[in-house]
Amino acid sequence: MERPQTKPKKLISGAEVTAIVGFGRTKINVMVKNQTFPQPIKFSKTFVRWDLDEINTWVEEQKAMRA
Repeated sequence: MERPQTKPKKLISGAEVTAIVGFGRTKINVMVKNQTFPQPIKFSKTFVRWDLDEINTWVEEQKAMRA
């Protein structure tokens, strides 16, 4: 039996997140703590990544709220 193929998730670094959204890490960390920004995936204490799809969805939600 074959497994259905799923598209692999693209995980990005904090530096890539800041480049996409235009906020610094301090602002992002505050928003993560307040749960107003996508939560990172913590692989270890120093290795953290975000799901690119979640970041893009968050950006689209922000754009939709301005209308």
